[in-house]
Amino acid sequence: MTDAVHSPGDWALEYAQRGIPVLPLSGKLPRIPKRAGGKGVHDATTNLDQIREWWQRWPQANIGLRCGIRFDVIDVDGQQGRQNLERFLAEHAQEPIGGPRVLTGSGGWHLYVIPTQLPDRIGVLDHVDYRAADRYVVAPPSRHPITRRPYTWVVGRGIDTPLGHVPPALLALLAPRRVERLPRPTIRPATPGHPYGQQALMQEATAVATAAKGTRNHQLWRSARSLYRLVAGGVLDETEVERALRDAAEQSGLLREEPQATERTLQSAREIGMSQPRGIPLPLGRREISREPARPPPADNDRTTMEHE
Repeated sequence: MTDAVHSPGDWALEYAQRGIPVLPLSGKLPRIPKRAGGKGVHDATTNLDQIREWWQRWPQANIGLRCGIRFDVIDVDGQQGRQNLERFLAEHAQEPIGGPRVLTGSGGWHLYVIPTQLPDRIGVLDHVDYRAADRYVVAPPSRHPITRRPYTWVVGRGIDTPLGHVPPALLALLAPRRVERLPRPTIRPATPGHPYGQQALMQEATAVATAAKGTRNHQLWRSARSLYRLVAGGVLDETEVERALRDAAEQSGLLREEPQATERTLQSAREIGMSQPRGIPLPLGRREISREPARPPPADNDRTTMEHE
């Protein structure tokens, strides 16, 4: 399809036939008002009869595509956003993101990538947002409400292009931040192979091997990071972890279908995990104690010594 030949309604039907939920927009906002029962992004549908009705009523309505189902979108705002993303990729990623690409009406980009199951994130980089579940993006051939320039698919990067991959370094920024808590005390075992580590290895390898398409790369990164933290803490053997992760990635089809992306994910997870060592958690309510024999209370001005890892 080309923007010049087909109307917005034709494009809306085309998107829906590809399984992408669609909603009509006024500029960048939902066209169906709340007073008429509009539910924003939740109005998006693949029902062709409903879509025909909408564009018969509003033939020049812009098109919104719901994210988080068939794809996520890296939303790059203008020239500043493009420069920031290019700089980030040059410093942290070995290859371009790839995938379908839209030139927006404001001169930015929409990069269509495999869904990560991660939440929407405004400002993941300066002038760069991440559009995921319960969000939508404006799609070609819509027109920008201010510049009036159309959104267009970049030549050779149209809707039929295989989806891109979120680089591991960007995945690390997208991962939800945990609430800071006092760290639970841990101990470093004398040698790798502790049952705690073996159980973690089995659970994480299973999670990677059974991950569904669209979640495999993200699951591999999370599991690998967790296991390499245990390697850094002396709980697991690095060779054993690498072998288990590669076997699991092979079972899921990830290593076979996306070998380069898999290697980048493993490398990124190892670098981050090895910089954050984690030992075996002590049982709650138990403090680490000295392995020295008990001795009498110290004299005045003397101090006891405790072993701390």
